[in-house]
Amino acid sequence: METVALLALLFFGLLNLYVFHRFKKPLLPLILVLFLSFFVFFLNPALGLLVFLMGQTLAFYAAGKR
Repeated sequence: METVALLALLFFGLLNLYVFHRFKKPLLPLILVLFLSFFVFFLNPALGLLVFLMGQTLAFYAAGKR
């Protein structure tokens, strides 16, 4: 089960990096969220996915304000 969650995390993380790069949005908040969520994921997979979702939401919000 953790493998599927990690694959989903990787897939959507890379997809979001592609979208941010394509639309010339700042990548630093997104990359920081990805590193933080991977670190938390290895401590607790459910909490890592929650951090990932909240971080992605905040990164998209910050990118939309610019």
